[in-house]
Amino acid sequence: MASFEQFVLKVKPTLDMFLRVPHKEHLERLRYELLQFNFREMKIFHVQILAPLVLKLEELNGVNQDLMSCVLDCIRIVMSKLYIDDVQELRTLLVIVLKQIRESGATKVRPNLSEELKLVSVQCIGEALRRSSSDVLEIFYTSESVVLLGQILLSLVEFIENENYRKLVISSLECLMIIFYVHDEAEFTDVVLRNQVANTVFIYIPKIVTILIKTSLADEKLGETLKSTAIKALGRILCVIFEKSDDVLIEHNYDKKEFKSLINKALQQKSEPHKSDFEMASHTKRREGIEQLLEEMRSSGRTKQWFEETSRALRAVYTRASVFRSHDSVRIRTEYARMCCTLMERCAYNLGENYLNLLENVVAMSEDEDKHISKMCTTTLSQLQLLGNANESLFDEYADILFDEHLAKMPRIISRSIDAEQYAELISLKGFLKNLSISRMNCLLLVPKNLEMLCRCLISAVDLKLYRDLLTEEYAIREVVLADYAESAKLGWRQYKHLSSARCVSLVKDICVILGNTKGINRLVYDFLLELLTQNHETMNEIFLIMLWIGTGVERRKHMNYAELVEILLEEILDEKHWHLALRPDASWRLKVDKPTDWFVDKTPGLYESAIEIRTQNVDSDDENDFNEVNKSQRVTILDAEFNVLHTCIALDVLGHCATYYGDRFDRYIFRCLHKVLLKVSCSNTMVYQAANFCLVSIQKALKFAEVTHLIETHTDYLNYHLNTILKRSPESHAAVDILTVVLQLSTRRALPHLENIFQTIYNECSKSQQSENINAYLRVFNAFLKHVARWQATSNAEVAAIPMQIEQAQEEDLLQDWLDLLEKPSTFIENEEANVEGETNSKTPTDSTEDVEMNEMKTEEFEAAQEGEDVKPPLPRYIQMVKDIITQVLKFVSFADKTHQILALECLISCVPLLHDYEDELLPLVHLMWSPLVEKFRNNDAVVLNRCFTLLNVLATHAKEFILKRSLDDVIPSLKEFLRKASKTSTTETIAAHTQEYKLQLILLENFANLIACLQIDGKHVYEIAETISLYLAKEQPCELQELAVQFYLKLHQYNGPLSYITVLKKAHIGSYKDNAEKVLTNIFKSCI
Repeated sequence: MASFEQFVLKVKPTLDMFLRVPHKEHLERLRYELLQFNFREMKIFHVQILAPLVLKLEELNGVNQDLMSCVLDCIRIVMSKLYIDDVQELRTLLVIVLKQIRESGATKVRPNLSEELKLVSVQCIGEALRRSSSDVLEIFYTSESVVLLGQILLSLVEFIENENYRKLVISSLECLMIIFYVHDEAEFTDVVLRNQVANTVFIYIPKIVTILIKTSLADEKLGETLKSTAIKALGRILCVIFEKSDDVLIEHNYDKKEFKSLINKALQQKSEPHKSDFEMASHTKRREGIEQLLEEMRSSGRTKQWFEETSRALRAVYTRASVFRSHDSVRIRTEYARMCCTLMERCAYNLGENYLNLLENVVAMSEDEDKHISKMCTTTLSQLQLLGNANESLFDEYADILFDEHLAKMPRIISRSIDAEQYAELISLKGFLKNLSISRMNCLLLVPKNLEMLCRCLISAVDLKLYRDLLTEEYAIREVVLADYAESAKLGWRQYKHLSSARCVSLVKDICVILGNTKGINRLVYDFLLELLTQNHETMNEIFLIMLWIGTGVERRKHMNYAELVEILLEEILDEKHWHLALRPDASWRLKVDKPTDWFVDKTPGLYESAIEIRTQNVDSDDENDFNEVNKSQRVTILDAEFNVLHTCIALDVLGHCATYYGDRFDRYIFRCLHKVLLKVSCSNTMVYQAANFCLVSIQKALKFAEVTHLIETHTDYLNYHLNTILKRSPESHAAVDILTVVLQLSTRRALPHLENIFQTIYNECSKSQQSENINAYLRVFNAFLKHVARWQATSNAEVAAIPMQIEQAQEEDLLQDWLDLLEKPSTFIENEEANVEGETNSKTPTDSTEDVEMNEMKTEEFEAAQEGEDVKPPLPRYIQMVKDIITQVLKFVSFADKTHQILALECLISCVPLLHDYEDELLPLVHLMWSPLVEKFRNNDAVVLNRCFTLLNVLATHAKEFILKRSLDDVIPSLKEFLRKASKTSTTETIAAHTQEYKLQLILLENFANLIACLQIDGKHVYEIAETISLYLAKEQPCELQELAVQFYLKLHQYNGPLSYITVLKKAHIGSYKDNAEKVLTNIFKSCI
């Protein structure tokens, strides 16, 4: 259909219908037809449409805002499909649209306007200006339009500042860019028009810039799109206002002399106090004064004085906007980087003192993590010839001033702990150092004051936090489990006091890498830090970190002696003073830890009575004496212990990273460090153990061993030497015992012969009656040896099982063949044999009979001798004899008062019993010896000890079977039933916020009681009473974990005694609180019977 026919048949009737009956449905129909109509072919028709709509809009003004919004939307559609080539038409449209939202001469927008009306009005204004030709805009942007543009700008600013409708705010920002001719479709090369626009609307800059910076710095809940649009508008508007209009200056490429003059000018203006028109216009004044000021500014235009004063006033804006270079959003950082780069490229001549601020931002963002931002800023710096000479940069002449500014404000920024500020400052310092020439950096840091300030700023940035978790220790024997490198490299002890984000830590590390890769500077910084270390400086942990990053930051290909700094660091870190620090506080004088305490009261087991008992516990008089006798300088307070633990972790951390950096050349240090690392692996402190784990895995990775066990076995001779040296120097040494404990856990059976003599020495030391301080260490060694034997035994059994038993099969085949051959012999052969036997019997003489009697007597004597030989037991294997010796040695520690001794001794016994499973004659006498101390421990009410006692009882039942049946029923089972009965009342009334020791004991009893019954073959009333007691845990009031274990108990018991399990649960099935779990048990029993 032709455009004329479409207009006549579609658009015109719909328009007339709306004009006659102004209804929303008619207007929607008109909107649809306008979207379909092609205005490009018949441009004359837009007048026929716009004029009636504008007149109708005047009639509807203030009557129906919905219809007004729809009419304005139709006007917007028409304008979007044509170009306005008449300035009077443009001005008329702007006035009519503005009238809908603002009274003429009013200071504010009309009240009670709908958001839809505001939005479509803003869109109409923007569309009218966007679709105007450049010729029309050149005529429009004159002094005659200042008032109209001012009314529009004030309306837009009011919408941006006050409205919550996000789409309206974004549309207002886009319309603002259209008015300043800086929208995406504008001709940025049209210098004349841009200059004319700037000369017309520059007087409104104070209010506009204030609102834009306020919006861009507003809360993050506004959204990334709105904030980035505000930054985009701010940058483009400032650019068009401060852009120099002279063609010569625009085409000219600044050389270094001109930029140096700009920096000199900026440095001079920075310290001068000022009072600008911008500031005066921002203050509240009388209306006449403001109008007079605006008139003067309009008449004088953008003079050199105006640029200088406005630049001074904008200093606060540029300073506040600097935080955007550290924003989390890549989109916001990109817009801000583009703003800074554009202003430096196009407006450098008019920036004044703000040039340095923008230059600092561009340099900082040239190191941004986003490649696009980094490339944009680097390109800008290159274009401005800041890096024109490889040996000298523009920074060099002003390095002192810029460096002093950074170091002066950096400590305050770091201590405030605001991540955005820290990132902005650190990335600026990184960019500054990276763009500084090597010669100038050397001159700068040769000044002692500058070197000290830089080092102290870096040290304060990585200030490590001391916290109570550093003193967390493992009570029981820890089995060394080495994680992979990625898992162990989490470095949980590196918790910084001021830096809260990984990106800031990475920037500090990058700064150290820059210093490390600068020849001469790296050694200068190292010497200063080593001097601080010699003074036992309180920041030695932070110093080690800085030295590590500087030393390992040196590129290997860049320097032949790349490992020189790391060698210095290793020599320092391997000094003995860093490896023998007290890791536990010893200031707990007023309350002895070895006093007997009862953690359970019959009425209400729990923590309350324990707390009362501790609070009412008497203080011995000798405590006061001990407290006064100890020299205060020798005490290890909690704070000292935390520092020592952290320092030990940092030492291991640094050693591990140095090993990784060194690679296979690190084997030269393995003799000096391996035993130190293994000693820390055995430490009960959790954090030190993790750090030692990381260090050991790093050494393994550096030396290219497949597993840590290979590393240990390869250097067993080194370890043997150190262990013998330590034991000769001090036979009761705790360190040697701890190292041996780890070696036993981390080595295979091939390393055992090398360590047998050392183990025997430790065993002999443990046998001495005066030994008391190192009992825990000896017990840990025994436990490690037992676990080592258990692993060796399991490995050997697996290897034997994998070998096919071909010999036994061959022997069976040979035996079968012999029987077949015998059965196939002919009968004649048998008869001949019988005849020969008879002949020999008849031919015997009395002499022969006497000889036969003598021969029979000799054979009888030989047989009896052989029988006596069989009664002699074969010698036990060496490892079984050592297990027996350990049991006899450990048994006496079960009865000690110290709880730690008891726990370690019980764990050793738990590991011993399974190893003697194949040697019943050795096992049962030892079980008899164990029983009395074990029963004594069962009478103790300490849940931690009872936990191990029941585990040992379960192991004894598994391997000794009925041998301990009667003893168990008489001595142990009654107390366990009584405990479960009483504890069931507590667990139903208390909420288990954390797993207490009592609760853990309930768990282990419910989980293993079924196995105990089956192994001991308990029957009769005893098993009935046990089943009745555990049925209390089927109640829904019990914790879910206990309920589930009770259900599993009856399912296991059903396999041993099905009727009893069924009857016991069935009796509880009719009780409401037991019904669910009882049905669950009975259902599973029925399924197993089908």
